[in-house]
Amino acid sequence: MSSKRSLLIITNLYPVPWAPNRASFNRQQFALLAKEMPVNLIVLVGWLEWLKHRKACKQDTSVNYCPYFYLPKIGRRLVPFFQYLSLAFFIPWIKKQKPSTLLAAWAFPDAVAVSMLNKHLNLPLLVKVHGTDINENIQFSARIKLIRRWLSHSKMIFCASKDLVSKLIGIGIPKAQVQVNYNGVNSGVFYPENQLISSKKSAKVKLIFVGSIIKTKGIVELIEALPLVKAKYAEVELIVLGEGNLRATLNEKAMQLGVSENVIFKGSLPLNDVATYIRQADLLILPSYREGVPNVLLESFASGTPVVATRVGGIPEVVNDEVGILVEKAQVKELGEAILKALAKPWSQDKILAHAQSFNWQRNIENVLRHIN
Repeated sequence: MSSKRSLLIITNLYPVPWAPNRASFNRQQFALLAKEMPVNLIVLVGWLEWLKHRKACKQDTSVNYCPYFYLPKIGRRLVPFFQYLSLAFFIPWIKKQKPSTLLAAWAFPDAVAVSMLNKHLNLPLLVKVHGTDINENIQFSARIKLIRRWLSHSKMIFCASKDLVSKLIGIGIPKAQVQVNYNGVNSGVFYPENQLISSKKSAKVKLIFVGSIIKTKGIVELIEALPLVKAKYAEVELIVLGEGNLRATLNEKAMQLGVSENVIFKGSLPLNDVATYIRQADLLILPSYREGVPNVLLESFASGTPVVATRVGGIPEVVNDEVGILVEKAQVKELGEAILKALAKPWSQDKILAHAQSFNWQRNIENVLRHIN
């Protein structure tokens, strides 16, 4: 471990005591970086969430929680300024840690706020961009201006997909400051069953969805497409892993459609349990409206499980005909037909696993390390 280099990471996207399974991909990456140098972390927590869980926000030697104010549903462009004001209280602690480099993981508002903070620290700033943090926020001119102004001060911006690189360049970020850095997969957790994949011969089908139970993940359309699959595979089972505000609505919709016994909500689970469900599934389904490159797709490949996903964001960069089927958007009929087509296709597990080798944490970490002072 180097005694000279050290890293301070600031992000909202990290596991917390009340949501221990949140953003496991960041936890994996940061833990690997911590094997190379001292790493400290400041986790940004919205004030309403912090008030509810403040007793669980216990600081330790390497992790601090930073609550920040915001106005729910309005004034989104002001959030970076509120975060900056809260982070300013940590300047004495930050200087005491003597980081050689800053890493902000989440473009807006987090990285904008960290860039503001860096006026007082004058450290090399790295930014990690995921997907929604750009895809959603570049729809608003005020946020674009903030992203362009403050992220242009960064040394390097790592993007989870080529699509995100193009979008950042498109809003005026210099090309030399952005590059693709795909996430990796923990092969000790995600690995295949010892059996070959073939086209579905029996009536029993296991489908899996992993993600937040929110509208933009396409989970509503997936539930609505399930009767189309059930018409051919009476014993179809859809396992839903994740939490979100649509769970009660989806339970009701499943009952109306006559598939309530076919949908099983498991909630948010530890990574090892997620991996078990994925490797036992016939297909992983992710009909999102927008994405970067979802780690769950890479994890599905490493498990030898083919996917059905939407052709959005960086998904077409990682899904080819040998590992999955893409639909143009989350439409019920198209999604149902794609699932049936995927179940009928004779997939090669060897080809899926070979494709998975393209995404590994070692390559990701080595790329980040090259830019840390």
